[in-house]
Amino acid sequence: MKKPVWYSRAKGDPRAEFVAFSAGRDVVPILEADSVLIPYDLWTNRSHAVGLREIGVYTGAECKKVLQALHQLEREWENGSWKLDPQLEDVHINIESRVAEICGEEISGRLHSGRSRNDQVACDMKLYARDVILGFMTESMELIHSLLEHAGNHADTVMPGYTHHRKATITSWGHWCASYAQGLLRDMQRFADLYKRINACPLGAAAAYGTTWPLDRKLTAKLLAFDGVQENTLDAVSSRGEAEAEIVQCLACLMKRLACFSQDIILFSTEEFGYLALPSDFTTGSSIMPQKRNPDFAEAIKGKSHVIAGLAQALISIDGANLSGYNKDVQWSKYLFLDAVREAGGAATILANVVMSMTVHADRMEQAARSGFLNAVDVADYLARSRRLPFRKTYTLMSEAVGASTKNYFQFQELNQVLVDHHAALLSSSEFEKLNDPMKCLLSRSHIGSPNPKQVRRQIQAMKRKSETFQKWIQKQQDFIQSAQKRCRRALEIEGKQTSRP
Repeated sequence: MKKPVWYSRAKGDPRAEFVAFSAGRDVVPILEADSVLIPYDLWTNRSHAVGLREIGVYTGAECKKVLQALHQLEREWENGSWKLDPQLEDVHINIESRVAEICGEEISGRLHSGRSRNDQVACDMKLYARDVILGFMTESMELIHSLLEHAGNHADTVMPGYTHHRKATITSWGHWCASYAQGLLRDMQRFADLYKRINACPLGAAAAYGTTWPLDRKLTAKLLAFDGVQENTLDAVSSRGEAEAEIVQCLACLMKRLACFSQDIILFSTEEFGYLALPSDFTTGSSIMPQKRNPDFAEAIKGKSHVIAGLAQALISIDGANLSGYNKDVQWSKYLFLDAVREAGGAATILANVVMSMTVHADRMEQAARSGFLNAVDVADYLARSRRLPFRKTYTLMSEAVGASTKNYFQFQELNQVLVDHHAALLSSSEFEKLNDPMKCLLSRSHIGSPNPKQVRRQIQAMKRKSETFQKWIQKQQDFIQSAQKRCRRALEIEGKQTSRP
């Protein structure tokens, strides 16, 4: 592999996937949009051919010839000997033309009976969309697992918590990481809910208004691993782009979360913060400044998140002012959808690898947590409880104590002097030491969801159980799809006579 100009053997070999992710499409061409749909269009053709056999359009032998032709075409596509011909307009006509070359137009010419490219592409996109959802859920699972493992290792690593980009109170790095894992589990739920909502088969709707051919749409749906039929044929065609828009909206939520986490690790890994160190093989360099190592992958994720938010808005707007039925406008939903999938793809996996490889400077985090009066609210709470004072009174005391301090943290004598001035009971040295210890401040927060190490570990276990449920659900859907694909392929075993359904 050729090395970038900023490559340094001393700093580690850059990982190719990280360089490619950061480079985007600067020097990499984008494939034709319909190249993505080839395996799905082959599948819809198989299922439709079987359906046509069931209603007598094909004999068993004729159906087998079509399926063999589709099988041969699939092998040609996989070995690179067959490619899409731009003169044939789209993937559907390309496949139809090649099938005609293999088994003759007399047989292939009947394959489009009872079907339109309108319901065909809608079905292809649904099949692809399902895989997209499962793919992003799988990537998100990688990041969730990495964050939970990392959080468990750092449940006791105290650090400042921030509001308004300023140090605010005391938390832990484990609690910080667990918060992102919890958010990602909501993203997983969005994808799972959406999957169930879109998993209905539009094939058989024809141009939008049904067909005179007596198609068994339930059989087709079963062969394509759908939960059922998208019954109303007008809705089946008119709703094209809706699933894509919803998926990209879910992606926008996911990428916004990944962008926030990326921004955190960008700042926390700067020399000024020094909380984290990113491994050199996960970073890129400068073409002019040899000392630099840049978190380009994190900045790329931030940039991509904005792009995807824009694509989500464009998708929800397409075809919104047309008469119902198919309109050419909606074709552009395919391009926007593919752009969003390409931009978001790999982001969660990259962050999962970064999380498991970065170094946490726990001493630097704890040092930062000991300055800036981050225990002010803890002291105020303690005085309110132990001295039975109104919280607003203790809040005022702490505000004055901060203003009177000669250091960037509370000192025993100075804090007690403020209490004396306001006729409040003094703190003992043991009380002050407990309140001045960041870890003891964490331990005092014992409620559900707090950064108390025990609570963080409880959160981790609960989230692990939930993630396992999602993992099983993903596997179930993948198994169902693979089973349907095998069932459809088994139709190749049809003899030269009419047989029962596969």
